[in-house]
Amino acid sequence: MLQQMFRSARIAAAGAVVLATLGGCQTTDETTPTYNTGPYRQLVTTPRPSDDPRPAPQMMDEPAPQQQASTRPAPRPAPAPRGGNCPTYSPDLPGGYSASGMAFPTGEARSSAIMLHQVMPDEVTLNSEFPYEYHVTNLTGGTLQNVVLMVEDTSNLAITSADPAPTSGGNRATWALGELGPCETRVIRVSGRATALGMASNCITVSYNNVLCAQTRVVQPALAITKTATQQALLCDEIEFVIEVRNTGTGMARNVMVRDELPAGVMLADGSGNSINQSVGDLAPGEAKRITIRAKADRTGTFNNNATASADGGLNAQSNTTNTVITAPALAIQADCTDRQFIGRNFTHQYTVRNTGNGACVDSMVSIDLPAGATVVSTSEGGNVSGGRATWNLGDMAPGASRTVSVTMTASQSGSFRSSATVNCACSEPASDTCTTEMRGIPAILLEVVDENDPVEVGGTEIYTITATNQGSAPDTNIIITVNLPAQQELIEAGGATSANVRGQTITFSPLASLGVGERATWRVTVRAAAQGDVRFAVQMDTDQLTGPVNETEATNLYE
Repeated sequence: MLQQMFRSARIAAAGAVVLATLGGCQTTDETTPTYNTGPYRQLVTTPRPSDDPRPAPQMMDEPAPQQQASTRPAPRPAPAPRGGNCPTYSPDLPGGYSASGMAFPTGEARSSAIMLHQVMPDEVTLNSEFPYEYHVTNLTGGTLQNVVLMVEDTSNLAITSADPAPTSGGNRATWALGELGPCETRVIRVSGRATALGMASNCITVSYNNVLCAQTRVVQPALAITKTATQQALLCDEIEFVIEVRNTGTGMARNVMVRDELPAGVMLADGSGNSINQSVGDLAPGEAKRITIRAKADRTGTFNNNATASADGGLNAQSNTTNTVITAPALAIQADCTDRQFIGRNFTHQYTVRNTGNGACVDSMVSIDLPAGATVVSTSEGGNVSGGRATWNLGDMAPGASRTVSVTMTASQSGSFRSSATVNCACSEPASDTCTTEMRGIPAILLEVVDENDPVEVGGTEIYTITATNQGSAPDTNIIITVNLPAQQELIEAGGATSANVRGQTITFSPLASLGVGERATWRVTVRAAAQGDVRFAVQMDTDQLTGPVNETEATNLYE
């Protein structure tokens, strides 16, 4: 009896055939399953000969149909890991694809070890390569060994490539998958081509064999602990520590405790302190449990840390040391603009942004509030003007990086035009600066002199009209008009925008304090023709803004 208890038994299980078709079909072979198309294909079977030992194909989790009584003894099923321990697996189906499946070896997922799925397109184009997939799922909580997927038969379907590549090629390809872990699914991605119109199909099967040995165990639990941490983060970001404690021994580790003292300057994100002391319970051999810690640093720098684990029986372990570098961006902005400009000319406000910190400035944004009364002519690349504001999305700025933005404007009136700019980015305080341009106008006075009567008979009168018009963009001040009468004329009267002062043949009008943009001032001088001659009525204008006098004359013919 004792020898029988220690005798090893070999577990073997062979799969049946699954047929996948394009578009749905039914063959006349009674051993071949047929498929109905739809969002998920339902596998339908036709009667099989009674001596066929293969299980009838069916949908996963549906009861297997009753097989006909066999005329020969059915092969003894090999012991296998118990099925139905894993969540139901269904392949993800892209549009235009359907799936068919079969559980091996019994046809029922609850009592089988392996589930096969084929994911096939509903329709393909002649001679065009198309992809399809085989999904092999371990339904058990144990490892299946020596798993082999085989293409039993193909019809109008040529395999052109596969990932992974088959261990033997051709249209009867074979994939030696080796071990298939508990509840593990392997996906084989295949490309094929149909070379004739009609239906294209292929049949696959799967096999495995496991070795089960009985033995007396000598166990010793052992602990191993590893720790990972965020390697680099910004000061405003959370740091994530992940601690994994594992029983690397061969016996149960009981009452396992994990302890972690965070480094100075790092606190738990919830503000509850800077250490944890947590029980993870018992760990079976090979079992591992993870603890995730979220924390935040209160300053920049490099932080080193490790964790420890302990269990009953004096078991202890210390983790590796983690290193986390905390950085932070810092923003600076500097304005550069034209101090003075004349009305009608463009002026530019330029701002240079720099990241003076040691961390990346993520999602950097610059906004410039534009001065009232200014008209935007253009912006630097990427600028967007809306509602009196120009903005730029500068993206990420590495430590030490700089970017320059600018806006060019014009103004139709004099005055101070001030803009203010602000730069922002994640995890940094904003920075601001201002820029001011003084807009100045240019006075430009047109002087005109016109006589009303020409020619004039001796003894007659002549009236001269003197007009000063400011055609510039700024006022002019202290405008003085001086008239020199020719000897052949005698003054009768003079007046207008300002009063006249007469000395001999010279008439000087009192200064006009200011002549605004577009304004006009007029003076009139009335004279008598005292003698004949071709005379010149001479006028001179002086202003504060003129660097020299402006002279204008009017010719008049006096006759007898």
